[in-house]
Amino acid sequence: MRAMNRNLLLNTIRSQGPLSRTQLTELSGLSVGAVSQIVNDLIESRWVTEAGESDFTGGRRQVLLRLNPTAGYVVGLKLMEDRAVCAVTDLEATVLNYLERPLPTSHGPEAVAETLSHTVIHALYEADITRDKVLGVGVGLAGVINSAAGIVHYSPFFHWQNVPLAGLLADQLLLPVYLENDVNTLTITEQLFGPGHDVANFAVLTIGRGIGLGVVINHQLYRGHKGGVGEVGHITLLPDGPPCDCGKRGCLEAIASDPAILRDMRAALAEGVASTLDTGAALEDIVQAAAQGDPLARDLLARSGHYLGMGLAIVVNLFCPSLIIVSGEGVTAGAHRLDPMLESLREHTFNGLLDGVETLIKPTDDQAWARGAAGLVVGKIFESPLIQTVETA
Repeated sequence: MRAMNRNLLLNTIRSQGPLSRTQLTELSGLSVGAVSQIVNDLIESRWVTEAGESDFTGGRRQVLLRLNPTAGYVVGLKLMEDRAVCAVTDLEATVLNYLERPLPTSHGPEAVAETLSHTVIHALYEADITRDKVLGVGVGLAGVINSAAGIVHYSPFFHWQNVPLAGLLADQLLLPVYLENDVNTLTITEQLFGPGHDVANFAVLTIGRGIGLGVVINHQLYRGHKGGVGEVGHITLLPDGPPCDCGKRGCLEAIASDPAILRDMRAALAEGVASTLDTGAALEDIVQAAAQGDPLARDLLARSGHYLGMGLAIVVNLFCPSLIIVSGEGVTAGAHRLDPMLESLREHTFNGLLDGVETLIKPTDDQAWARGAAGLVVGKIFESPLIQTVETA
């Protein structure tokens, strides 16, 4: 009970501070004596600092309390197909150092874990942070992840099955390591520090190399069985459509992701479709060509947006969130992709479910993905002891 009360006060200060002891007592519902004792312990252990006095409104001025962002530090790693990106942050997810490292071509779990370990050590050295101040390392990657067990059940990029990656890395670093689907790490960070803060039900759709989804229901990240929630990219929209990396055909990812746009561009050019583009064009070239009026470029982006909207409509019909955050590298394609997406979303969502729903567009770069993985650790640090007990039972 004491641990739960401590967690309650610490989270209240983190999410709503700076707060006075009187405000903390009112918000928490704990007794004055309990708040005073726990706050003193938090100050002594440097988790909380005093942050000046409240504005004078008559009576005695109150000393304000706030979370000490340097009470500890965390590290986030995002694994991509050929490299890892790493961020060292404080407890407010402020990035203190960022770097990238190539992954070994073999993609063997032990070799990848060794590369990640060296990357973390190098990042901490550059940030001038000793290992004893690090509270944990978060790792995000695409696939079906059992976060409680620290196991990669399936990785589409590395073709891993049932790999205990968290344990492999923890053995090398001698630090707590937390593993999660990469989109879930972004979702947790949006909940802690972004527009998802204090939103009970929201969804994060990411667009880029793949298409992923994170879902928060009643303020809790929803993982489902074995961490399999969020594979919206593998909803079949065209049964006879193009092959997908997962081995099936016509998945949303196979017809609307960034690589799908490039594949369709090359196919159109091979058929003699007139365009200013050439077969070596990248997504940014297609975006630029669309802005200059190229019909093929506009058609490619619009088709992708249309199917993205259909996929997002399925998410809304299933979960009915009050907030939708559309993120990832692919949102930089801009209006020629996103406007058709929003139009298709409205067209395919069940009557009334979009009323009052806020949709936010947030471009995401590699550093944001690494920061998201660091946010995974912050979330674990401030997680209720009751939830921790259930997960480890």
